Amino acid sequence: MASESDDMVKKLLEDPKFISTLASKIYDRLKDEVVIKRLEENTEAIRNLQQGIMGLEEAVRQQGGSIKSLQETVKQHSEAIRGLQEAVKQQGEILREHSEAIKSLQETVKQHSEAGLQEAVKQQGEILREHSEAIKSLQETVKQHSEAIRGLQEAVKQQGEILREHSEAIKSLQETVKQHSEAIKGLQEAVKQLSNDIKEVSKLTIKLSTEIGSFTNRAGKGLEKTIMMVYKEALELHGIDPNKVKHGNIVDTLGIIDKGRIFEVDFYETNDYVYVFEIKNFADEGALEQMLVRKKLVPQLFNKPVKLFLVANYVDKKVKEELEKEGVTIISSMVVE
Repeated sequence: MASESDDMVKKLLEDPKFISTLASKIYDRLKDEVVIKRLEENTEAIRNLQQGIMGLEEAVRQQGGSIKSLQETVKQHSEAIRGLQEAVKQQGEILREHSEAIKSLQETVKQHSEAGLQEAVKQQGEILREHSEAIKSLQETVKQHSEAIRGLQEAVKQQGEILREHSEAIKSLQETVKQHSEAIKGLQEAVKQLSNDIKEVSKLTIKLSTEIGSFTNRAGKGLEKTIMMVYKEALELHGIDPNKVKHGNIVDTLGIIDKGRIFEVDFYETNDYVYVFEIKNFADEGALEQMLVRKKLVPQLFNKPVKLFLVANYVDKKVKEELEKEGVTIISSMVVE
């Protein structure tokens, strides 16, 4: 029988379905017991917590009564202290009034006493001594001021001497300036007269130049050749041989000035340049016009750069300035204004 029971138990333990069902039943029962136990423990804890809260509320109520009682006591003490402070303040006012009355009485007694009179006399003596010292100091200061004033008076006297000397020097300079002014006036008159003389000479020069110019026109090309030879050295300084200069005619075939017009020209030609000359005894506006015409015409006809020269005994200043602006070389003896 025992063996059969053991076999049956063994079979049951080896049966998974039986084991699963048994475990499920045991787990549900254990779970219910654990939950119930936990609920009982929580209920007991909540009951203890409620009792503690009730005890705490009672203690708070008791403390509230005590605090209220203390507040009432403090309020009463505060009112008592304010009363005492007001009383002390009043006592202080009374004591201050008494102190002022006593001080006033002491001052009156001091003024009425012999010692007070002696102190007043002593003070008056001290004031008199101070006044004496102040008067002495003022007297010393007045003495110093007097000496300073005497020094200033001496300085003013010396300045007066210097001023008088300066006045005499200025008067002497004024006299010298007056003499210089008269001398300058005389020089101005002399310069004016000299200027008039120069103008007169210029007029005579121009007249003479005009007469010589008229003579030149009559004398013809021979005189121009002579003028060229007169200035031979000056021309040679510019690299020009007067003997090579020839007189000829050129025709404006291109219509640069006036197509077909014939112009008389003194010139000579090299490989690099055409040298053109205008020869005058007196070079005036006419010479300026002729040079400008040749400056336009010759480079175009010869297809070479041109170098222009004015050779004259006399040349008008304005004409000279205009020609030099045009690049013309001026060879002359005199510039006439």
